[in-house]
This record gives sequence, structure tokens and C-alpha cells, in this order.
Amino acid sequence: MTTLPQTTPLRLPRPAPSGPLTIPGGPVMPSGGMVAQVQVGSQMTGADVWRVIRSNMWLIILMVVVGAASGYGLNYWLKLYHSRYTATGVLQVVTPETADLLSPIATIAPSDLTTDLKTHAVLLRDASLVTQVLQNPDSEIRTTAWFRDFRSIQEAKQDLRDNLEVAIQPESRLLRVSMTYNDPNSCQVIVTAIAEQYIKNQKEINQNKEYDRHRDLEGRLVKEEMSLKAVNGEIADKESELNSNGVSGTMNKISAKDMELSQLLQSSLAQQLELDAANDALASLRRQIDANQDPPKVAALIAADPEVAMYRQLVNALELATSEALENLGPEHNSVKELQARQKLLEGKLAMAKAGAQTRCRMEILEETGEKASLAQRSLDQMSKRIEALKGDMAHLTDVMTDLLEKQSEKEGYEAKIRLINDQLSQIDSYAVKHDFSGVDWAARPERPEQPSFPQLKVIMPLTIALGLVIALGIAFLRELLDTSIRSPRDISRVGNMNVLGMIPHEDDDPQSAGARLPVVIFEAPHSMMAEQLRQVRTRLQHSSSLDTTRSILITSPSPSDGKSTIACNLASGLALNGRRILLVDANFRRPELHRIFNLSNEQGFADVLNSLDLFESTVQETQVPNLYVLPCGPKPTNATELLESQLLIDFIERALEEFDHVIFDSGPLLFVSETVALAPRVDGVVTVVRARANSRGVLSRMRDSLRQVKAEHLGIVLNAVRAQGGGYYGRNIRTYYEYQSGGSDRAA
Repeated sequence: MTTLPQTTPLRLPRPAPSGPLTIPGGPVMPSGGMVAQVQVGSQMTGADVWRVIRSNMWLIILMVVVGAASGYGLNYWLKLYHSRYTATGVLQVVTPETADLLSPIATIAPSDLTTDLKTHAVLLRDASLVTQVLQNPDSEIRTTAWFRDFRSIQEAKQDLRDNLEVAIQPESRLLRVSMTYNDPNSCQVIVTAIAEQYIKNQKEINQNKEYDRHRDLEGRLVKEEMSLKAVNGEIADKESELNSNGVSGTMNKISAKDMELSQLLQSSLAQQLELDAANDALASLRRQIDANQDPPKVAALIAADPEVAMYRQLVNALELATSEALENLGPEHNSVKELQARQKLLEGKLAMAKAGAQTRCRMEILEETGEKASLAQRSLDQMSKRIEALKGDMAHLTDVMTDLLEKQSEKEGYEAKIRLINDQLSQIDSYAVKHDFSGVDWAARPERPEQPSFPQLKVIMPLTIALGLVIALGIAFLRELLDTSIRSPRDISRVGNMNVLGMIPHEDDDPQSAGARLPVVIFEAPHSMMAEQLRQVRTRLQHSSSLDTTRSILITSPSPSDGKSTIACNLASGLALNGRRILLVDANFRRPELHRIFNLSNEQGFADVLNSLDLFESTVQETQVPNLYVLPCGPKPTNATELLESQLLIDFIERALEEFDHVIFDSGPLLFVSETVALAPRVDGVVTVVRARANSRGVLSRMRDSLRQVKAEHLGIVLNAVRAQGGGYYGRNIRTYYEYQSGGSDRAA
């Protein structure tokens, strides 16, 4: 047999039409521009959570029962050996009124209630109070069973600090003091002793505070009176200074310094205008000189210069003599030329004289104008100094007046404070006569507890039940997390966006499929649930990939025993029953099955037809299913992969499609057989069959990558043998299907 070279082009993937696909019992397939794919995210939905809970319900119920029993037993054991009693007393905080020394108004300001309650709560648990009670030989606390349990006061002190609780009663002035111990009498005595000692301490502290405050107020009164006397002396000194400068205490009288300052300000303004005019003239003169322009005064000064006048006369006289010589002697005469040379010499000296005079005149005018500006500036500076001196005097007088007003205000403040302190001293004396200084008193004394505060069944039982429920749910969802098998479209979506054509229930869960051969169940048991699902796979395949152009289809699976031959036979039978002429080809050279399923001869088959297309008509065999023909595998060739990679396969497909509407290939598992990998890119589409619970997501991922590597057109996945029990998808759907089919339900269709 000759093997042809690999020169045939691969069949490139084609865009599939849009349209939503719905899987019975599963999630709704979304619509889009591409083939409808499972878009369910990797997060669990409410239905998935309920499925996990339902499949592990026995574990949850068991753990809840165990938790309840454990709670009851734990409560009984704790009550028998570790019971605790709690005695509680209530203290009322009567906040003592305190004099507010900083307030300008003579009032009695009560201290902040929340702060007082927190302070008392901390002090009741203070180590010094506990030590004071425990070290008192007359204290009843030393006679309790609680105290006898400790070898030292330090141990008792630590236990008391750990078990004595003080809580603030919200929205009230009450403090709850409680002690927990296994002896009820000890609890009552401890709370009473601690609270009584604290009330006594607070009374002594408040009495000392009131005494110290009274003494402090008397000292402040003496200090304020001395300060008032000093302020009165300062007020008299400042009034005297103001009067000597002609200023009254109200600053409404105009003094001589005010008048002088006003006149100087007016003169300063006029002098400033004069200075500005002189500076402007000086600047203008400099600009003219910089531009080589002489003011009219400069021209007059140059003309009056003696040297310039002398040279001008000499030049004029020489010009006259030269003119006469030209008329008498002619221009070529030596005397004329000599006169002309002397004239040029004198004209040059005249120009030099003018330039020197110009420079001198400019300097004189600049110096004259600058001197005027300097005189105006000096005059203005003198006026400014005097003005500043007067302003300083006036500012000093203003400061004196301000100080005077401040001292008068201080005087009023000292007088008000003196009155306030006198009022507070009177109120303190009155309060000491009418009130108790303790600030804390009993609102309810502690009683001997009759029932233990720990344990309590109503607390322990819910906790143990909740713990059992949490453990059960944790185990259930951990099992779900660790299970990587493919059981539902959600598991497929975790691998990637792949089109799910349908889910076929397990044959053991479909009662009507019993007795029918599984590979042709769609023909022999057409009213079964499996047949219905297979017809839906056929319908989705028609919508997801147009069967008018997708005429050659490969049925494969990632692993052996996934049911690919069963799906291939039923899919071919379904298309044949739909009126299409179908050729089912057994391309599984390793384990051919189609001749056994349809009880056909396998002497010649697919391998022989590939080598000689003349054998096509004699090798294709008809089956009992209308419009369905089968080409068995035949003898296994030695070069099966090479045959499928050659032009012979393309010629076979074209020959088969001349007589049949579709050619469906049943091949070996994709991840184990090289012939399937060679065949996948040369057909119009590939349908993969995945057996539920038999394949992992890793296997499915490798199958997807293998198809992508050879650029095969993946039409979708058929999830096979989906179980109804254990949280499966079909338990309720199968019952509903048969009830609806038999008309057993009275509900509207």
C-alpha cells in the first residue's frame, strides 16, 4: 500500500451562528455572536449550594444531632463539676456639685456624668481598693470559702481582679458590681465588702477635696484683691501721662501734636510734588543728552562761549579772504590753496571748541537740575523725620490709652472674680451643711444567688449545634472543592467556555430505556428520557453549527469507556430518523464496535475503502434504522495514522458526501489514539463525549488543548451518564418528564 504525502489542507474552523441553547435541568445557555457557550462563572450559585447540601444531608443531620447531644452532655457535666454563681449589687452615683472657678458667672456646674461613671467603674476594680479590703483583718471577706482557697493575699487579689466585674448601666447613673464564684455566699460577701469600702473611701476623698477647694478659693480671693490694687495704681499713672500730653481718657480732644502732624503732612505732600517735578526734569534732560539732543539752553550757552566766538570770527574772516582770492587769482593759485587749507584748519578747531563747550554746558545743566532735586529730597526727608517722630509720639499715646482701657477691663474682671469667689465660698459652706460627700451609695444590695450563672443550656446547646452544623457544611463543601470530576456544565465552565450540546442521563436512572440496546435507544425506546435528551442534542447541534455546511462530524472522547460509540450511533440514528441519509463510519481501528452493535460483517471496511474507493458501494451496509448506513472498520491497517493524514481521507469524504447528507466518524479516545488526532482537523466538526464522574477537569482541559493545537472545529460537548441521585441534575427532571408524558399531572401544560 502506498502512503501519500501530507499535502491536503486542514479544514479551518468556521464561525457558528448565534442562538441561545438551554440544557434541561441545568443553567440557561446565553446567546451571543458565537456558538452559545456555558458562561456560568466559577463561583457557586444558590442551586449549587443547595445541591451540595442535599447530597450531604445525612452528614448534616448526623452532625446536628451529635452537636445537640454533645451540648446537653457538656451542660450536665459543667453544671455538676464546674458550676458558677454570680452575685450582683447596684450602686448609684450621686455626682457632687463642684464650683466652676473659670466661669465668669457665679454658678455651680455639675461634672460630666459619663466621665464620672467610667471613673468609678475603674476605681472599683483598682488594685489599691482590693488590697485595702483583703488586708483589713475585720473584713468579712476573710471568713469566706473563697478567701480560704488561696495561700496568699496576692493570689486572692489576682483572682478578685479577674472575676470582679463592674458595668455601667446605659442611660442611667447606676453601676452593676458582680462577682462570680462556685460558692454563692462568698459572692454576696465579696460584692458587699468591696462596695462598702469604696463608698467609705469616696466620702473621705470628697471631704478632703471640698476642704482643699475651700482653702484654694480663699487663697485666690487674696490674690485677686492684690491684683486689683496693683491695677488701680497702673490706671492712675497712665491717666496722669495722658493728661500731661493734652489727651483725655476718652481720646476725643485734639492736642497740639495732632495739629502739627496735620500741617506737616500737607507740607510733605507739596514737597513731594516738587521733588517729583525735579526728578522728572532731570530724567527728561538725561534722555535728551543720551539721544544726543541738546536743550535750547545748551545751544545758547555754546553760542556765548568765548573760545567758540573767537574761532567763529577767524573762520568768517578767512572765508571772506578766500572768496576774494578766488575771484582775483583763480582756484589754482597757490595763495588760494593756502587760504583754503587754513580755513579747513580753523573750521576743525571751531568744531572742537563747540564739542568741548557742548560737554561743559550739558554737565552744568545736569548739575544744576540735580542740585534742585537733591534740595527737594533733603527738605522732604527732614519733614518725614519730623512726621515719624510725631507719629511715634502719637503711637505711644495710643498705646498708653489702649493699656489704660485694658487695665480698666482687668479691673472689672478682678472685681467680678472677687464677687464670684465670695459667692462660691458661700455656696460651698451651704452645700457642706445639706449634703453627704460620698457621691456613691447603694441602689440595690447584692442577694445570695440561688441558680448558677454558668452553665446555661440555652447558650451551650445552640453553640454545639451550630458547631456541628459548621463542621458538617465544612466537610461537605471541602468534598465538593476537592472533587475535580466532571459532573455538570458548571464543572465544564471551570475549564473554559465550551459549548454544551446536552446531558444524557445514566441508563440506570431511566426506567423506560431498560430492555433497549443503549447504542440505538433513540430508535428502540423513542419515548424514554434518554431518547428525548438525544433528540435535544441533535436539535442543538443543528442550531449551533449549520448542518448544511457541517457534513462530516467526528465523535470522540477524552478517555475510553466514555460512551462515544453510544452517542455516535444514537446521534446518527437521530439524524437518520429526521430524514437525512447518514453514513456512520467506524474509524476506531483499535477497538471497532459498530459491526457488533448493528450485527454486520467486518471482513472489509473503512481501511479498505481508503485504499480503493471502488470498494465503497460494496462495503457500506444498511441497518435496521431507516436512512442509516454503516461502514465498519474492517481489518486494522498497519499505517492507519498515515492514511488519515493523506489525500485518501479527503477523497473518501467527498465520495461519501455524494450519496449521503452526513458522514459521522466514530473514533478512538482523543488523548490516547493518534488516528483520532489526525482525523479531527480534516472533518467539518468534532463532538466530544465526556462521561460524568469518570473524567476530571484536567483531562477535559488537555482534550480542549489538543483540539486547539490541531485547529479542529469543536462543535460541543455531550455530558454522558449524568446520575440522578447524590445531588445530580436529573432526579426531579426525569420524574417530571414521565408525569407530563403520561398526563398524570392536572396542572396546565
